[in-house]
Amino acid sequence: MNSLQLSLVLVASIWAAMNTLIAGYNAVNATRDRILTGRTDEGIPLTYEHRRIMYQNDWLPLKAGLAFVSLAFGAFLVFLPELATDSGILRPLCYAASLLPFGSFFGFFFLGLRDRRLITEVLYAARQEG
Repeated sequence: MNSLQLSLVLVASIWAAMNTLIAGYNAVNATRDRILTGRTDEGIPLTYEHRRIMYQNDWLPLKAGLAFVSLAFGAFLVFLPELATDSGILRPLCYAASLLPFGSFFGFFFLGLRDRRLITEVLYAARQEG
């Protein structure tokens, strides 16, 4: 592939990845908020068991999946210039663009560990109350 084709792939992949990550970010934060508040978006109370299931089956896999997708996309961007016959300016652009998904990985994974601790503390307190 030539650099122009790969540049188009780069732009399209960044657009698609960012849309996916933003949608996932919104979903994971909304789920976290429901678990922490113990209420649905409509204000209906959730039981401890329901909150625990939401944590284990919704929040945790989605957070881990978003971290993995970010890491995979960053790796894709780093290796994209290898497909070019002349990578020229494409190589530094790909490296610069890879900072965004690698930063997202950091946020989803390491800052997610902090969210996980908060969620487990809140769930532990809810179990003690109920």
